[in-house]
Amino acid sequence: MAGIRMAEPTGVRDGFARGGGSGELRQSNLTAILRYLRDHGPSSRHDTARGCGLGVSTMTDLVGDLRSRRLVVELDPIRRPGAGRPTRPIALDGEPWAVMGVHVEVDRIHVKGTTVGGTDLWQETATASFTDHHDGAEVLARLVVDQLAHVGEGLQLVAVEIAVPGYVTPDGMAVTSRALGWDGAGVGKAVRAALSDAGLPDVSVGLSSDFHLAGLYAARAQLSDASSTVVAYFGGVTEMGSALVVNGEIFRGAGGGAGDLAHLHVQADGAECWCGRHGCLNSVVRVQELLAHAGLRTPEEAAELVVTDPEGAVKLLADGAAAGDEAVCRALDRAGTALGRAVDDVLGSVNPHAVILGGYVGHLASYLMPALDRQLRARVHEGPYAGTRILVTEEEAPPVTEGAVLAARDACLYDPLGLTTPLR
Repeated sequence: MAGIRMAEPTGVRDGFARGGGSGELRQSNLTAILRYLRDHGPSSRHDTARGCGLGVSTMTDLVGDLRSRRLVVELDPIRRPGAGRPTRPIALDGEPWAVMGVHVEVDRIHVKGTTVGGTDLWQETATASFTDHHDGAEVLARLVVDQLAHVGEGLQLVAVEIAVPGYVTPDGMAVTSRALGWDGAGVGKAVRAALSDAGLPDVSVGLSSDFHLAGLYAARAQLSDASSTVVAYFGGVTEMGSALVVNGEIFRGAGGGAGDLAHLHVQADGAECWCGRHGCLNSVVRVQELLAHAGLRTPEEAAELVVTDPEGAVKLLADGAAAGDEAVCRALDRAGTALGRAVDDVLGSVNPHAVILGGYVGHLASYLMPALDRQLRARVHEGPYAGTRILVTEEEAPPVTEGAVLAARDACLYDPLGLTTPLR
């Protein structure tokens, strides 16, 4: 789709709208109810109707449809203090419908399956050889189909979301990835064809950048009000990645590349990054650069270590800082200054409610924050920016697979008429 897509439903990017007229309005209203319950938890019909701008009679009809599809369920009645009749809250159900989140790395994929309601079904890591094969998209498609064996009896797979280390075309079908050696690889078409051959032609297939999905998960996990906030995410394993999440949804921009904050220019004489720029944030704060700048490894040794032992590489920095190694502390102070410059620019251009630091950035945050705070001091004293929160997550690696699962579940919530059928 052309143009800026703000708060677009994640994982549903077919390039066309399903239905039309009254059918499209009904779909929109059903989705509004499902999103409200996703974001607010079990709620009364009255609160849900008010939150979605729906009338009582319309609400009754729509809830009946969603109950018949096992997408919502009525809970036991509760009596509110001072109220009349007990109310029966409604909540997300979705247990008959399965989804799959897939995180693609250079030599393996991580897969997690859940129900649309969020019940875990299976989790697996499978080895792969994407860079050695002439058609990595076909390899990935076969791996996805292999996972169908885990979808239990009585469940129907309705959506798959695939996280890739690269850029996805605006139609959500093709991938360009330096890490995988893909240049416009037709991943979406290949996976859809493979699922169709396996007897599942109607499964929704979505593709997203891995850091977009990590940011999506971080925003929803860290903020109780993610559906009404703007969040900037920075994280990574050994290199910096980033995302913007607006109102609980990935902000993709005109061509799918919005939120590429890890490549903001922060240092005139900085090292060269894989993106071709000198002095972008990633080139200054990536683990390889920090190890070399701290004198813990030569540049060549650092480059090898982040590939062979990424967790060990980050631990070297953390241990050195904890021991008060002056060279390590200077390297991390320099990195915190660079990160602060980038965050300062983000605060001025996007004015987010929160900035989330995850992955290795979160792991090292206590050593980065003093310099980051110094860079932000002038900015956060101004009224519009004073309320911005800097949050740190505790995960060792960006939660990409979890984000892919969220996006796959969203696909069903945003297309209930197309992906589910009445069961009673």
